[in-house]
Amino acid sequence: VREAVVSTQSTGIRCNSKSVTLCNKSLSAIPPLLCRVVNARQLILKNNKLTELPYELENLKDLHLINLGNNSFELLPLVLGCLPHIDTLHIFNNQLKELTGAVVERLVSCRILNANNNLIEIIPPEIRGMKSLEVLCLEKNHITTIPRDILSCLEITELHLGNNRIKELPRELGYLRNLKKLFIYKNEISEIPDEIGHCQSLQVLDVSCNLITMFPEGIYHCALKELHCDENPLLEHLPVLSQNVNEVFYLKEMCARAILHSFKDRNSPLRKAATIRPDILSVLKDAKKCVLCEKSYLFSWLECVHFVNAKSELKLNNKAGSIPIRACLCSYECFYSEGHSYFAVSYPS
Repeated sequence: VREAVVSTQSTGIRCNSKSVTLCNKSLSAIPPLLCRVVNARQLILKNNKLTELPYELENLKDLHLINLGNNSFELLPLVLGCLPHIDTLHIFNNQLKELTGAVVERLVSCRILNANNNLIEIIPPEIRGMKSLEVLCLEKNHITTIPRDILSCLEITELHLGNNRIKELPRELGYLRNLKKLFIYKNEISEIPDEIGHCQSLQVLDVSCNLITMFPEGIYHCALKELHCDENPLLEHLPVLSQNVNEVFYLKEMCARAILHSFKDRNSPLRKAATIRPDILSVLKDAKKCVLCEKSYLFSWLECVHFVNAKSELKLNNKAGSIPIRACLCSYECFYSEGHSYFAVSYPS
């Protein structure tokens, strides 16, 4: 008993505490007494020199929040997977080389995971098991891809992936219908998929310092309040001389357009024949409509942009200047028609 009292006095830990804070202690190991604070709901161990956690910590079954920020962890401590009620996990500013899949898949109750400023290269596929995840922070890491597994986390509202090495956004991003904030600044992304328009709850989008030249038309369907797009090679409104082009469509494109046009007539024999051919319908499902004449096309189109005042057109709260938004026309015939504000895209050779 005397030994326990001395340990309590020297560490400031009380066995009946609901919250335990041991910050700025230069700890390389946690005091054994800590593993006996079975009623603790919060454990804050930031700003130390910890590299691991003892298995005895699994006695703290009621832990909801753990803060391990500013330590020296290279791997997620395995004992974290034995704590069923972890709601918030902070492990920022460490030396994590990976998010250990065996631990991640057991964090089923975790809503907030903050692993900013580490050395993580891969988001493990086991992240799909974090069904309660709402906020994922992985900024300042070495991540190159966003795995489709993350799209199983349908409760995500905030995704912080800035300052990584990501080259592409998956088109399935649109499955995250609850996503409100997406931070992907300082990456190597050249295109935002049109499917981002399915994220109709998206309010904040930060794509600063990437390789983006234009925005997709789907951006109109988001509920954006803030758009940050500084330091991207956005297309500029600089007119250049163009020449009339006589188009020659491939036979496959001509047939596709004829079938798509026939769909407007319920009595069309062509429509009736096509609807009983699953192989044809499978091809036609990727058809799009011309923004001018609204006729459908499949494989051949003219890539254009129109320039809009982002603040007024998208009803933003911040100023984002004039931005180019992608639009596709079905033919040069439409492009050379009068009364529209679309410009063909010309890249310098």
